[in-house]
Amino acid sequence: MAILRAILTATTGKHAPARVPVAARRPLPVFHIETGGCEGCAMELAALDGATYGLAATGIAFVTTPRLAEVLLVTGPLTRVMAPVLEAAWHAMPEPRALVAVGACAIDGGPFSENYAVLGGLEGRAPIDLAIAGCPPSPAAILSGLAGLLGG
Repeated sequence: MAILRAILTATTGKHAPARVPVAARRPLPVFHIETGGCEGCAMELAALDGATYGLAATGIAFVTTPRLAEVLLVTGPLTRVMAPVLEAAWHAMPEPRALVAVGACAIDGGPFSENYAVLGGLEGRAPIDLAIAGCPPSPAAILSGLAGLLGG
């Protein structure tokens, strides 16, 4: 586990939490929301879900509804239009659940500063369980971060 924390620290720039509040159930159901921005992180997630990375074998699976998810994965800066959508998805998820911010935009807004349409990142607005830094982070960095939620 210490090696995994070191990998997460290297790829995310932040220390991995000792215990993230998700069940140790396999596969780990993840629901993705793109809240705005350039969609570079969403493209990296699409690559991660492809055959190259064999996501199903890792114990992680993307689901189509937040009602089935234990992890809410957010990419892009939080826009004013998407804020209620994100909140509704969060409240639709069963306990225990975790919030993962992928990419600089989702974490702190990246190049998208707060204005009439953009609120910025999730940092300071919601308790982020895992932040995966990058612009965009590689599929391998995203996979490494999500694997930490499984404890492996």
